[in-house]
Amino acid sequence: MKNINVVFCLIAFLLFSSFGIFSDTIEEVLLKQKEAKIKTYFYQAKVGDKSQKVEILDSVLAEFDKAKYTNKDKELVNLVTYLSEEGSTRKEFENNRLINDYPEVRRKSVMVLAKLGGDQARDALINILTNDQNPSVKAEACNALAEVRDNDNGEALRALVYVYRSTYKPDPNLIFAIINAVKEIANSNASSYADSIYILSEIQMGNYNRKIREAAYEAIQQLSSGKK
Repeated sequence: MKNINVVFCLIAFLLFSSFGIFSDTIEEVLLKQKEAKIKTYFYQAKVGDKSQKVEILDSVLAEFDKAKYTNKDKELVNLVTYLSEEGSTRKEFENNRLINDYPEVRRKSVMVLAKLGGDQARDALINILTNDQNPSVKAEACNALAEVRDNDNGEALRALVYVYRSTYKPDPNLIFAIINAVKEIANSNASSYADSIYILSEIQMGNYNRKIREAAYEAIQQLSSGKK
């Protein structure tokens, strides 16, 4: 009986070890598959047209949770950052005509960056906010920064203030997005509170329609009362 127990324990140990190795192997295989897919996306993004680039970003958004994408997937972050520059800071010309101005590609890139989060995504979003000339893309970048939040240096808040003050007759949707982003950043970073209240007050006192001024006022009240 004692020998049988020893044999049983040995078999159980070997089975457990085998399953552990098999499990690790599966994880490695899945990781390699994910990396290969991202590399394929990157290649397609570089050679594809507008519709293919949009399709890639739609695929990433659709499979984001299932594929367990994170900002640790550096090649994915690089891919999305690359697409976020399409026609903005990375321009292609043909006969002196810009041929890769794809706001929809940049906007969807921003949506992926918001889900990725992290320092590299934040840097990319700040770059988009300050350099992109499309109001809807800039507004989406504001919304993304509201999710990703600021770093300890307050770079996102400074970018929001810069864009607000340097934009001549800003689009109303952009102003609303700035208000929301400033509020969310102040909620998550106490050191940004004073500067946030100041810029929100500036917007409230600005020459805007009533809805914009009310939105700025409500944001100030929420911050003052500690409500999100």
